Amino acid sequence: MISTDKPLKEHKNFILDFVTKRYHGFLEKILNKSKLTVVAGFSVVAVLILFGGSLGTEFLPELDEGSIFLRSFMPSGITIQENAKIAPLIRQTISKYPPVNYVITQTGRNDDGTDPFPTNRTEILVGLKDYKLWSDTITKKELVKKVQDDLQQRFPGAFFSSGQPIIDQVMEIVTGSAADLAISVVGEDLQLMRAKADSIALLVKKMDGAVSVNIEQEGMQAQLAVNINRENAARFGINIRDIQQMIEAAIGGKVISTLYEGTKRYDIVARFLPENRNSINALQNLQVPSANGALIPMSQLADIRFVEGQTNIYRINSKRMVTVRTNIRGRDQGGFVQEISEKINKNVKIPEGYSVIYGGQYENLERAGKQLALTIPLTIVMVFTFLFMLFKHFKYTLITMSCVLFALAGGIIALYIRGYHFNVSGGVGFVSIFGISVMAGVLLVSAINRERGMDDTLLKGNILNASVNQLSALLSILVVAIVGLVPAATSTGIGSDVQRPLATVIIGGLSSTLIFAPLLIPPLYFWMNKPGKKAENVAKSE
Repeated sequence: MISTDKPLKEHKNFILDFVTKRYHGFLEKILNKSKLTVVAGFSVVAVLILFGGSLGTEFLPELDEGSIFLRSFMPSGITIQENAKIAPLIRQTISKYPPVNYVITQTGRNDDGTDPFPTNRTEILVGLKDYKLWSDTITKKELVKKVQDDLQQRFPGAFFSSGQPIIDQVMEIVTGSAADLAISVVGEDLQLMRAKADSIALLVKKMDGAVSVNIEQEGMQAQLAVNINRENAARFGINIRDIQQMIEAAIGGKVISTLYEGTKRYDIVARFLPENRNSINALQNLQVPSANGALIPMSQLADIRFVEGQTNIYRINSKRMVTVRTNIRGRDQGGFVQEISEKINKNVKIPEGYSVIYGGQYENLERAGKQLALTIPLTIVMVFTFLFMLFKHFKYTLITMSCVLFALAGGIIALYIRGYHFNVSGGVGFVSIFGISVMAGVLLVSAINRERGMDDTLLKGNILNASVNQLSALLSILVVAIVGLVPAATSTGIGSDVQRPLATVIIGGLSSTLIFAPLLIPPLYFWMNKPGKKAENVAKSE
């Protein structure tokens, strides 16, 4: 049997004892000037919160997926064969950079037709080596810029845009554009809309932070138009259908039968030889049999010419649209959209029946902003409700809720110092710290209520003793949480772009709570319960 007669030793923490002693002396002084302390302290908190007005807004920070996704836009009208000849040259140009691991290109639309791209587009996936294998002389942003500049110099008639493969594909599916901002002119007259889009593109190119500015839809290109002369066809006794089938078979090919080989099926297509269909003259000389057996040249039956026509037509809500796309670098999306919308309203006259809408990632920002505008106030209301159920007194609930202001101020300053914009990740961080920071207030107010009891004669001493006794608990809760999130706030690996703003907000909010709560809640409590007033019933809390 183990003897328990030996007394237990109490271990002292010299650092904690030093902090506690200093805190005791400082708190004793500010309690004597509680009103001045509260006014000055909350004024500082209010000033820190005002820094939130200088924070920009964005949906998500720029993600680093460990790869690069480029798009090549060759002049409209280029054939798939000619564009395919350029793809190896693009791969050769990119592959010469040491950080590049592999390059994959895809020209035109994909096999299943989910990407309805014309023949002049090429998607380029650039796989990168592990960052540990890179030299210290170049960053990923510098690599992307060098690759784009190199490609633009080698192919002067083309346009190249850059992005990330996963986020670009997702954004294209969700919003119709992979760009950070898509400014769409919606209406019916494509020529008018194209002119307005060109004017908007010029405004966007002059703005700070705009990169890879272009119009999503390619411009006009030469198209072969065949207008059948019905009177001449009737004069020769030729059906319109016969002329159409002749043109279809000559240019595109006509399925005339099907060949089955086991479970496989092959269409048999009749098509003219290239020398009989590769020019307008060749098509005009096609012979169409008439009712009496005479062969009539196609030139006497139809007007065949090249005309300028639309390459592709995009629609939204049953209306046509022309989109100006741009990526935003070095500034926030919300401020960028506000500035460009003011310039469009001032410099571009949009006719009645037409409209300008803003999409891309900014569309997600608007959607997320509306959700956060509901979530954050709801969180505050729920915290207030639970605190009121705990204290059963509005005064002490309000004192405890002041920790929300402390956390808000700290989170804003942390984002401001690190140069981050307010985004969805930061918004989630604010929702988290509103609940965590209130624990500091609960510890202090509950301890003061227990120490005070029903006796107000020694209110100042009770507040002082309770606050000093709870200091170690506050330090344990908040410091451990702050230190635990430091790796997340300073990480630089792939995928860390989203977690850094969240961790930054929580660290900043808890740090400010750790500073302001022990210094402002006791004076605020003392000021709102000054001796000499009628004693109030105090709800004891566990």
